[in-house]
Amino acid sequence: MRIRLRDVLAIGAVVILALGLLVGGCTVLGQGPRTTPAPSGPVALAPGTYRSLVFQPPVSVTLPAGWWISIDSADYFAVQPVVTDQAGIHIFSGPLPASQAATCPEAPEPRVGTLDLQLATWIRSRPGFVTSQPRPVTLGGRRGVEIDVSIAESWKQSCPFANGLPAVPLFVGANASYRWVVAGTERLRLDLLAVDGRTVVVDVDAFDGSLMDTLVPQAQPIVQSLTFVLPSPSP
Repeated sequence: MRIRLRDVLAIGAVVILALGLLVGGCTVLGQGPRTTPAPSGPVALAPGTYRSLVFQPPVSVTLPAGWWISIDSADYFAVQPVVTDQAGIHIFSGPLPASQAATCPEAPEPRVGTLDLQLATWIRSRPGFVTSQPRPVTLGGRRGVEIDVSIAESWKQSCPFANGLPAVPLFVGANASYRWVVAGTERLRLDLLAVDGRTVVVDVDAFDGSLMDTLVPQAQPIVQSLTFVLPSPSP
C-alpha cells in the first residue's frame, strides 16, 4: 500500500496516512450525494450540513462558508478552512495510543486502555506534553472529557521523520491506517467521547500553535454541530 508522509515542518504536524483509505465523499443532508473536492486542492463547500459516507460511525457536521471536507475514511474524518492547511478539525474513530519508542513506529503502545478516560489519563501522563485539567464535555449527545495539549518547552525528543522538531506520538489507526504525531508549536483541543462502544476523538488542531486562539472560536460551532448517526436498535 502506498504511504504518504505529510510533514509540515514550520508548523509542527507530522501525519502518515494510507492513501488507499482516503476516500473523499460526503452527503449533504436534504440533497443527493455530493463528492468532496478533488485531492489536488481544497474547494469550499456550500454552507450546510454534511454527512460522512465512509467514516464510522457516520457523522454529520454543519460547515460555514470557506470550509471543506479534506478526509473521509473509515476511521479518520477531517474538515478544514480552505485558506490554510495549518488548522482544522480532525475526528478519529477508535484511535490507539501510539508507541512511545524512540523510532516512533506505526504501532500502538502496549498495555494502555482505549476508553475515553483511559486515553485522557495516558495523554496527560506523557512527559512531552503540557495538558490542561480534564473538563466534562457533551457533543452530539455523547459524553466525554476535553483536554488541551501542547509540547512541553523542555521536550527535545524527536521522531526520525520530524527533521529535529520536538515530537510526541499521539495516535495510530487500526492496521496502521494513520499515524498522528504532535510536533513543534502544535496545539490541540481534544474531546474524547464514548460513542457506541468505541472512543471517538474530536481534535481541534492548530499545526502552527499561534493560530489556535483564532481557530477555537471558528471551530466551536462546527464541533457543537456534530451528530453521530448510529443504527436504530433491532425491534
